[in-house]
Amino acid sequence: MAALGIVGLLCHVLFWPIITVDVVVYYIPWLDTIVARGGGLQAFAEPFANYTPPYLYLLALAAPLKGLLPDPYIIKTVSVVCNLLLVAALWHVLRALKAPAPHVALLALALPSVMMNAALLGQCDALYAAPCVMAVGAALTGRHRAMMAWAGLALSVKAQAILGAPFVLAAIIAWRVPVRDWLFAPLGFVAAFVPALLAGWPLTDMLSIYLRQADTFHDIARNAPNIWMIAQTLGATATVSGLATALAVGVCGAYIAWFGATLRQRTVEMQLRAALLAPMLAAGLLPKMHERYFFLADVLAFAWAMLAPGRDSWRIMAYVQLGSAVAAWGYLTGANLAVLAAVPMMLATWMTARPLIMPAANDNPLLPRRAV
Repeated sequence: MAALGIVGLLCHVLFWPIITVDVVVYYIPWLDTIVARGGGLQAFAEPFANYTPPYLYLLALAAPLKGLLPDPYIIKTVSVVCNLLLVAALWHVLRALKAPAPHVALLALALPSVMMNAALLGQCDALYAAPCVMAVGAALTGRHRAMMAWAGLALSVKAQAILGAPFVLAAIIAWRVPVRDWLFAPLGFVAAFVPALLAGWPLTDMLSIYLRQADTFHDIARNAPNIWMIAQTLGATATVSGLATALAVGVCGAYIAWFGATLRQRTVEMQLRAALLAPMLAAGLLPKMHERYFFLADVLAFAWAMLAPGRDSWRIMAYVQLGSAVAAWGYLTGANLAVLAAVPMMLATWMTARPLIMPAANDNPLLPRRAV
């Protein structure tokens, strides 16, 4: 852990001075707006960003650093704080699932995709991944109201949280979660908006932010390491987006039906493996995915490898990390590396799915070996 920690720290030092377009075009102007409006909740009286408020709250908390640190460094500091929240979520879930060594959650800070996301790109995907991890942990420990609340909170942070929805829906069916408990999802969703609502930000604007973003790009894929990036490189156009969406919905529907019937009888390790498969399938088959949309898969692959360490889990985690890191590097350099990155990502998806849908003759994953 010490060696990996040193490597991770050195990577942060190397990444820190690099400033990306998103930081300059979006995040710094948002920070400037918050400071110009006096900071605090009064900054949210009117819409000023195409992100939902949870991330902007963190920018408001960091506003006093304006003038003490360069603006890009403030943005990256907030992103690293998001990574620390993710580590806390991983530690909590690994401990709840009785992992051999929950403290290895700290190693998530040294994952290439996690380091690149915050220290290099200045992004905050850890902020939605953390409640997603908590939702998965709640599902596997029988706390279904908490599962729904965490899922709603994750969706309020970023729309990418929907990539983990197939697992939540399967869990609802598998454990027959009462309809009254479903209400905790919208409660968690709206709770994140309350401070901005009280300040005056219209709810209709917050609810439509990601709907407006959906029309920004019309490519089949945007540097995403999935099959549609390969198809696009070979000449496919946006006209196949409808087919891609239908395929993704069909596969996710089959996932929900299969695991809704079998998830409850599987071991804890296999349940977490099923949770990992959900964002891999969704991000792998949906159109308009970006290079960062496999971030939840990156994190869950790490969690599964820490819960059930072995050659299989380590290989899958390595392939997922390779796919995400190469795709992100392609975005930074402008090279079409996502086509190459799609190969290990698709291989990892197949390796994750195969034991779940085609168990070996002498292995029945429906017989639980562990109980939580």
